[in-house]
Amino acid sequence: MSTMRTFAKKVLILAAMSAGTMMVSNAQVVYWNGLGRALVTGSYLNGNVLNADPNALPAPQPNDLTSARKSTDGYTIFDLGVNAQPNETLRASATLRLSNSFGGFYGDGSQFIFRQLRLDGIIGKKVKYEIGDIDLELSKYTLFNSNEIYNAYESDILSQRRSVVEYENFNFGNKWRLQGAHIETSLRFTSGIEKIGLRFFATRNRRYTPSVTPDRYMMGGRVEIVQSRNIQIGGNYVYIFDAQGTVSSPASTNRNQVATGDWKFNHFTDKIDYSFYGEVGTSYNVYSVNEKDTVKSGKKFKDNGFYDLGISAKYKPLLLKVYANYRSVGVDFFSSGAQTRRINDFGYGGPHGTNTLGLFDQLDNNTTQRGAPTMGGATMLDYVSDQNLRNLNLQNTWMLYNPAYNNITPYGQATANRKGFTFGASIGSSEKVVKADVIADLLTEVTSMGDPNNALRKFTGVKGGVMLNAHKLLRYEKNIVLTLGGRYEQTTRTGAAPVDLKSTLIDAGLAVEVVKHLDLLGGIKTINAKGNEIVYLRDEYNQINALGFFNLDQNQFLYSFGARYRFSKNTYFTVNGVSQSVKFDNASNRNYKINQIFFNYTMVF
Repeated sequence: MSTMRTFAKKVLILAAMSAGTMMVSNAQVVYWNGLGRALVTGSYLNGNVLNADPNALPAPQPNDLTSARKSTDGYTIFDLGVNAQPNETLRASATLRLSNSFGGFYGDGSQFIFRQLRLDGIIGKKVKYEIGDIDLELSKYTLFNSNEIYNAYESDILSQRRSVVEYENFNFGNKWRLQGAHIETSLRFTSGIEKIGLRFFATRNRRYTPSVTPDRYMMGGRVEIVQSRNIQIGGNYVYIFDAQGTVSSPASTNRNQVATGDWKFNHFTDKIDYSFYGEVGTSYNVYSVNEKDTVKSGKKFKDNGFYDLGISAKYKPLLLKVYANYRSVGVDFFSSGAQTRRINDFGYGGPHGTNTLGLFDQLDNNTTQRGAPTMGGATMLDYVSDQNLRNLNLQNTWMLYNPAYNNITPYGQATANRKGFTFGASIGSSEKVVKADVIADLLTEVTSMGDPNNALRKFTGVKGGVMLNAHKLLRYEKNIVLTLGGRYEQTTRTGAAPVDLKSTLIDAGLAVEVVKHLDLLGGIKTINAKGNEIVYLRDEYNQINALGFFNLDQNQFLYSFGARYRFSKNTYFTVNGVSQSVKFDNASNRNYKINQIFFNYTMVF
């Protein structure tokens, strides 16, 4: 049987090579791109979580004798992108992946798959199109893949580790990876307006196995009118729906529509640019195949609508920008494309669902998941290193989240039931000596939820950081880059169901080029959360069916140090030491520590 499998693999590879040869012979232009990567991670678990707990209920907990304490894993992958362009109007591209898990020898355990397939081109020199695996983004209220946690000033050593996870999960900026078709064109005018831009797309959620249900489709687009560089007006529409007959419970067949309009008015002077911008829109969300049995959200605009208004000024000589926004997002505003979370903190939002983490998931003699809410869920180390933690499909209910990581906007800027001001300022850029910014959120709930006295939550947040290119300041030929960032959040509510939660996130990093192309790297990431919060667990109709009570007294400390050798701009080798401690309180038997040694060779061409 093993011989047959090996033979089949060879036949498949030969067939792909033959197809590639045919493409070369028939295409006028063929070019290649790709990525090769080899990773090895050695991990070690220790701490109180492995010790006996005589106070555990319903019975005393014995020493953990069977759960894994050491782990060594990794893989080698080679992604080859083949791009055939027979003429200026057509291009076909495919990415072929050959992978081998750590521990496989002589081809055993290897996989040969197509990672990406896409056709794109131009029709009549006017219409651009894409078919296959495509990346889409509209506005922050219609189709937007929000960052899971504030990391704008994360250390280089940790952000490089995060980039591996983002590549594997197609997290390219704030776009969603989907399967379908996308067309785009523009009409230009000689007077009155400059152009009208048109976009339309039709996609389906990505499916990995035949058992994945339901079939969820999305259609939408954008119209943009550019009168000049001073006036731009646009409209967005997204319609996401489940195909009847593919939903396990027919009554939960979902249809979600979001329509918005946006604008930007600019005024330019020699030194200062001014802008007034905003977006306003509404959503319609329904569950059921029959209109008579629907469960609807947002019957009034104040409940299912939103508006977001902002002004800004930019002083060009210093690259200094200041801005202020006011927004109000209704309690029932639901946008599947903008509110789906990138990370599954505890699962898909159900009261019983939890993640299966890739590292040391089973504890308490293999009876407890480390990703369960009682264990604090995914940690910062999981966020930057666990490739299976991220959600790749648009969801039709609000997913459960950990309030320690982001309680003000857990579903991005489109988070429902929020109103208030956001103020911000930034200066410089990453190419200059200094880049810095600060953002302050002063928000409240629109409608009280979960309090008999109708008391409203108040949200106060400050985040920002600074990046210093010290080598430019010192006029030193080798790179010295320091980063420091942070985020503070406070949520409070008085009344019959009081809430008081504070969390602090700190990032610090240093990258020093000691000899040409050889960097010493260090990074720290900490988060501390203390207090209580009440979150809402949703059923299949996105209706609240239970409450989740979080009493947090948690501290995470993650640090990493190592070296990186850069063979070229996109090819490097790193070796890192990593340590993370997770403490719930000083005496808790859930406290633990994970130490790692991490090797990464990456080549991009």
